[in-house]
Amino acid sequence: MADKDAAHGGDGPDFWSEAAHSERLAVDEGFLGVVIEYDECMAEASLPILKSAPEIDAAKDADHIVEARIELKSVSLQVLDCPSSFVTLAIALAKACYRLRVYGYSLGQPQPEGYLRIAIWKADFAPKAVLIQLDSGY
Repeated sequence: MADKDAAHGGDGPDFWSEAAHSERLAVDEGFLGVVIEYDECMAEASLPILKSAPEIDAAKDADHIVEARIELKSVSLQVLDCPSSFVTLAIALAKACYRLRVYGYSLGQPQPEGYLRIAIWKADFAPKAVLIQLDSGY
């Protein structure tokens, strides 16, 4: 996921660090990378835009939850595929700082059982946080 106007992210040596793999989320300025463990690099997902942070209790069935900040300097948040960086979805949002919370469900199951939910809301800066850690063997 990336701010439309962000310099190309994800190509630095520390982006896909061991910690980023374990936490299932890599962070760069204006750019977030979500770990998908399927060979086809595809996952079913939903992407709700919220007015405020959701309650964590609502995700008690999630295998893994991680969240981080992204600042939009343009008015478009783009979902990019990997490795080609083709824009698969563009969402119009106001220029602001946002928090993205990535919920992973049935991640240890064969595709298409795995599912991602990525919630987005405006928020002040806070560092990346793992709320529920999946032991994925990374």
